[in-house]
Amino acid sequence: MRRLSSSLRLRLTGAVMMPLTALVLVFSVITALVNHNTEADTVDRVLVGSVRTLSLAYNSPPADQKRLVPLVIHLLQRRARPVVHYSVYRGDTLVAGDPSLKPPADYRADWDGVTDRHPPATFKNAYRKTPLVRGYLDPADAHYVTQAAYLRSGTLHGKPVRIATEMRRAYGDDRLIAIQIADYLDDRSAYERLFLRQVLLVGVAVLLVTGLLFWWAIRWGLRPLSDLTGQVEAARREASPAFRMEMAEATPVEIKPFVAAFNGLMARLERATNSLRQFTSNASHQMRTPLAVARVHLDVLDRYGAASPQGKAALQDIPHAIDSLEQLLRQLIALARSEEDGDMRMGPFDLSEVAADVIADRAAQAPADIEIGYDKAMVGPAMAVGQPGLAAELIGNLLDNAIRYNRPGGTVTVHLYRRDGQAMVDIDDDGPGIPEAQREKVWDRFYRMPGNSATPGTGLGLPIARALADRMGAQISLADGRTGRGLCVTIAFRAE
Repeated sequence: MRRLSSSLRLRLTGAVMMPLTALVLVFSVITALVNHNTEADTVDRVLVGSVRTLSLAYNSPPADQKRLVPLVIHLLQRRARPVVHYSVYRGDTLVAGDPSLKPPADYRADWDGVTDRHPPATFKNAYRKTPLVRGYLDPADAHYVTQAAYLRSGTLHGKPVRIATEMRRAYGDDRLIAIQIADYLDDRSAYERLFLRQVLLVGVAVLLVTGLLFWWAIRWGLRPLSDLTGQVEAARREASPAFRMEMAEATPVEIKPFVAAFNGLMARLERATNSLRQFTSNASHQMRTPLAVARVHLDVLDRYGAASPQGKAALQDIPHAIDSLEQLLRQLIALARSEEDGDMRMGPFDLSEVAADVIADRAAQAPADIEIGYDKAMVGPAMAVGQPGLAAELIGNLLDNAIRYNRPGGTVTVHLYRRDGQAMVDIDDDGPGIPEAQREKVWDRFYRMPGNSATPGTGLGLPIARALADRMGAQISLADGRTGRGLCVTIAFRAE
C-alpha cells in the first residue's frame, strides 16, 4: 500500500493548506478580539447614552417628568439593544426601576461639593469632533450633574453586570438622585461566542473549498509531469538508451530543464552503452588473438612433441602470447580502476619524488639500448594536487609507451618544471612519434596507428593515461618532441 506522504499532490496541498489554516486561525482570533472590543464599546455607548437620556428626563419639571420618564423607559426597552435593567434612587428611597440595582457605595443624597469623583466615560470619535460638556451637547443639561455618567462593574441577581451611573439634582430638588442602567455580561459573552463560532465555520468552509480547488489545480498543473511519466512508462516496456522525452509546445518552462537534463542523461547513457559495447567487442577481439596463438602452439606440441624443431619453436612463442594476454588484462584492469567512482582523496604531494621513483623503476627494466634521463628544472619539491599512486601510474604508463615505441638506441627524457604556477611533466622521446593527424585518434581505446603492428601493444596505453589524468583533474596533451623528432607528452597537474 502506497504511503500518503509519497503523494506530491498531498505534499503541495499540505504546504499551502497549513499556512492557510494558520492564517484562518489568526484571522479568527483577530476577528474575535475586534468583535469583543467593538461589542464592549457598543454596549458601553448604549449604557452611557441611555443613562443620560433618562437623566435628562429627570431634569424636567415634575409635571413633565411623569410624562417623559415612562416614555423614555418605553423607548429604551424597545430599541435595537433594549435596556431592561435600571434604577433611580433618591437617598435610600427607590424612585423607579429594579430595587436590586443599588447605587454605588460612595453615593450620598446630600452633595458634598465634589464634582465627578469618578472619571466620566469617554469614547473615540474618529469622524467628527462634536464639542460636548461632560457628555451633553447643551451645557445647561449638565449644569445640575454632580457625577457625569461613568461605567463600573457589579453584580445583579447573582450575575456580573456592566453598570452606567450618573448622579444629579432633579428639577426643583436639592438632593441628588442616582440613575443607573445595567447590562448582563453573560449576554455579551454569549453573543461573542456565537459570533466566534460563525467565524470559525466560515473559516472551515473556506479551507475546505480552497483545499478542493487547490487539489484540482495541482492535478491540472502536474498534468505535464503525468504525460512525461506516461512516456517513460511506455519506453520502459521496450527499454532503449535511444529513448528521449518529447516536449509539447505548451510544456511549462519549469519542466523544460528537467526534460533537457533527462535527455542529456539518456544521451550520455547511450554513449556509455555504445562505448561499452565497442569496448567489449574490441577487448574480446584483442584477447582472442593471443589465445588463438597459444592454442595453435599447444596443438603443435601435441602433434610433434616438445623435442621436435616445431615443438621447440612453439615453446619459445607461447610465453610471448601469454605475456601479451597478461599485459592486455593488466591494462584492462587499470582502465577499469581509473574510471571507477570510488572515493579517492586528492591532496598536495611532491611530484618530484613520485617522478624520481617511477624513473628509477623503469630504468632498471628498460632495454639496454634505451637511455632514460631525468631533467628537473627547479630546486626543492614540486608540489602538485592529486593522488601520488595515480600520478605514479600515469607517469609510468607514459614511460612504458615511450620505451616500447622508441627506436633502437633511442632516448627518453622526463622533464619536470613549473609553468604559470602548475607543476608540469614532459615525457619526451626521439622515436617515430605520432603524426599530427593521428593525435586525436590515439585516445580511442584499442586504436593502433598503421605501421605499429610489429610492436606488441594493445592500444590502451594512452586512453588509460587520459583516464588517470581526468581522475586527478590534470591536463594531458601531445606535441612534437623537443629535439624536433619523436613525441612529447605533457601533463599539467593542478596547482596547490
